[in-house]
Amino acid sequence: MVKVFLDPGHGGKDPGAVGNNLREKDITLAVALKVGQILKRHNVEVLYSRTTDVFVDLTPRANMANNAKADVFVSIHVNSFNNPSAQGLETFSHTGSIKGAELAKDIQDSLLQAELYTKNRGIKTANFTVIAKSTMPAVLVELAFISNIDDSKILRNQQLEIAESVAKGILKNLGIKYVEKKEESKKEKELDTIKFNLHGRELEVEGIYKDNTNYIPIRFLEKLGYKIDWKDGTVIVDYREVK
Repeated sequence: MVKVFLDPGHGGKDPGAVGNNLREKDITLAVALKVGQILKRHNVEVLYSRTTDVFVDLTPRANMANNAKADVFVSIHVNSFNNPSAQGLETFSHTGSIKGAELAKDIQDSLLQAELYTKNRGIKTANFTVIAKSTMPAVLVELAFISNIDDSKILRNQQLEIAESVAKGILKNLGIKYVEKKEESKKEKELDTIKFNLHGRELEVEGIYKDNTNYIPIRFLEKLGYKIDWKDGTVIVDYREVK
């Protein structure tokens, strides 16, 4: 099974960049967990440097991925700058890593195709510790500028769209076709058979069982001789059989 190592940047005592009432460590964790869920749906084994708000140093993050023999390493971050006009998306691979550059391009392209961003800052190379010390193709994606008001709205409100795009880029790089999540149809939701006892009558009716609660239509009770009425938005059932 293919292994992907996801590294949500910062955590614990290290909040990362802060701006517009957001903290980098919260965004990176939320997005990484969503990416992981999507990848798992595609039968990809997912490992994380952290899954809660804890601090993990840089070298141990790379070592975890190396020891797990992960196929790719993706570190998730957000950007910041003292000039609030700076904005956009950029993705880094380790200097000289051809496969890392290919992974960076796949993720960058996927995020841009989602049309979440107004500025493409490009695919770059760097010697960041987590990607420099990882032995597999590794990238660090800077999702947007937390210091920019428009980018911060993306980070706050479109985390699922970001995660889907990152996951699509990873899957493309791995040669795995992305499959849309199947939405349960209305017909499928109504296929539950609800069995219950009503004044000594054993009844069966199609309804929905959700959150340990049975939801059933009530009009069928009229066919059984019961009177249904509404008062102030409340359903009233007269349990005396209508003669």
